Amino acid sequence: MDPERIQFHEMGLDDRILKAVADLGWAQPTLIQEKAIPLALDGKDLLARARTGSGKTAAYAVPLIQQILTSKQTVREQAVRALVLVPTKELGQQVQAMIRQLTAYCARDVRVADISGKAEVSAQRPILMEKPDIVVGTPSRVQAHIKAQNLELHALEVLVIDEADLLFSFGFEADLKSLICNLPKIYQAFLMSATLSDDVQALKELVLHNPVTLKLQGSQLPDSSQLQQYSVKCEEEDKFLLIYTLLKLGLVRGKTLIFVSSLDRCYRLKLFLEQFSVPACVLNSELPVHSRCHIISQFNQGFYDYIIATDEQGLDKPTADSQSAKNKEKKKKKKKSKTGKDKEYGVSRGVDFQNIANVINFDFPTSVESYIHRVGRTARADNKGTALTFVSHSEVLLLEEVESALTGDSGNCALKPYGFRMEEIEGFRYRCRDAMRSVTKQAVKEARLKEIKQELLNSEKLKMYFEDNPRDLQLLRHDKDLHPAIIKPHMKNVPEYLIPSTLKSLVNPLLRRKKKLKTHPKGVMITPLKKNNRGKNPLKSFRYTRKASKQKNKS
Repeated sequence: MDPERIQFHEMGLDDRILKAVADLGWAQPTLIQEKAIPLALDGKDLLARARTGSGKTAAYAVPLIQQILTSKQTVREQAVRALVLVPTKELGQQVQAMIRQLTAYCARDVRVADISGKAEVSAQRPILMEKPDIVVGTPSRVQAHIKAQNLELHALEVLVIDEADLLFSFGFEADLKSLICNLPKIYQAFLMSATLSDDVQALKELVLHNPVTLKLQGSQLPDSSQLQQYSVKCEEEDKFLLIYTLLKLGLVRGKTLIFVSSLDRCYRLKLFLEQFSVPACVLNSELPVHSRCHIISQFNQGFYDYIIATDEQGLDKPTADSQSAKNKEKKKKKKKSKTGKDKEYGVSRGVDFQNIANVINFDFPTSVESYIHRVGRTARADNKGTALTFVSHSEVLLLEEVESALTGDSGNCALKPYGFRMEEIEGFRYRCRDAMRSVTKQAVKEARLKEIKQELLNSEKLKMYFEDNPRDLQLLRHDKDLHPAIIKPHMKNVPEYLIPSTLKSLVNPLLRRKKKLKTHPKGVMITPLKKNNRGKNPLKSFRYTRKASKQKNKS
C-alpha cells in the first residue's frame, strides 16, 4: 500500500460503504478512483478518461451512493435521485451488480433498479413505481419509460453517462438529446469514457457545467511491462493452422477471447476447433440478453477457456480508412437490423470478462479505436495480458495505422512482430485441411439453428405457449437431428512425431505421455511390451530360421 496516496477511509465515506469496499478486497483506490471520488463529493461535474479496467464504475458509484445517503438525512421523500446511462444491457447488469455490492450494508437506504434488460416496458413498470434511488438503463429504454410516464426525474441529483464514447456509435444520439430535455435544470453529471472523441466533446457541452477533466493515462493501453502485443502475418488457411497449433499444443494458456469479423465466422471457428476437441463458446448477438449473460458467466466460472466473439461495430465493410468507415456507420444507425442482431450488444467494451489472459484478433479490427477496445479486455487492473493479432495481406494498411497510433514518444511501437516460423508447423496442415472439409456452410447454418432451437425449448416466454400447444413442442423436440459437423475421434490427439523439436519443451506436458519404464530391483529396465504375446500376433511371433537350416545341411 502506497502511504502517499489517498486511501478510502480518508475520503469521508460512510462506514457502511467502507465495510463493503473491504469485503470486495480493495486495499487502496485505483488512480481514477483516487482522483474522481473526492472531486465528485465536492459537487464537481466530471469528464474522466481512463482505460477499460481501471475502476471507472466504482469511481462514480461510490460518491453517488455517499451523496444519496447524505441527502436522505434531511429529505425523506422517496424518489429517483441518480440515473446511470449505459450503452449495453450487459453493462447495465454489471453496473447494477457493482452498486449492489457497494450497498451491501445500506441496501434498505439505497435501492438500485436495472431497466436495461429486454423485458417489456410494461413489465418493468412495478419496479419503477417503487421509486428506486438509482436507475440504470440504456437511453432508449429510459426514454421509453419517461414517455409511458413510468419514470419521473424531477428529484434527480446525479446523472452518470458510462462509456460515453459508445453511446453515439450505438445509435442513441436522438434518445439522449430527447432525454436530457426531461431532466431538471440543476444536477451533477459525470461522463466516463475510454476515449475523448468528438462525440464525447459534443456530449460534454450538453450535460456538463464547468467540469473537471481527468486524463489519467497518456496511453489508452497498459505499457509493455503489463501488456505484450504481437502481430503475425498469415493468410486465411494459415490463420486456422496457427490458432489450432497455439491452442492445441498449449502455447497459449489461460482464458482467451478470440475476435472475428462476423457471426458466421464465430461458428466456423467454433466448429473447426471442435474437430480437435477444443471446446469454445460463441457470444451470439442474436440471442436474448439473459442467454448472453449466462454464456459470459459460464466463461468467467471456467466452464470454457475460449470465447469467440465479434464487436459487431463497423465490421460489415472493412476499409483502410477508419474515418470513412465511421461515416458509413452513422448513416446505417437509423436503419433497423434485418438480421435480428441486438443494437445494444457490444463485446469489445461493456462486457465484464474476468481474468482474460489473452486476446487473439483472428480477424483484424477495422479501426484503431476498435483495436484498443478489443485489446483492452486483457491486462486489466494489475493483471498481465497478451494480445496477438493475425494480419492478412489485405489488412496491412490497417496494421500500419494501428502501429502508428501505438508508437510512443521514444519511437518504439508497442505492437511487435510475433517471431513464429510457420514452416515448423507445416506437418499439421493436412489435419487442418481435413477439419475444414467438415466445416461447410451447411454445418455453420445447422450449428446456428441448433442453438436457436435450444433457445426456444428453454424460453420462459414460450413455456405458456407450449403448455397450450403441446403438439408444437413435440414437433420441435422430435424435429430432425441437426449435425453441425462430423467430428473424427482420431483428430483429438496430437501425434508426438508431428510436434516440432523446437516446440517440444514448451508444449503442455499432457500432450507428451511417454511410456514409463518399470525398474527391476536389480536395476534391469523392463518395458511394458515385454509380455508373452506369442501366438496372438503372427508378425511378432514369426521366427525366420531358413539360414540356420542351410548351415546344418553343409555340415
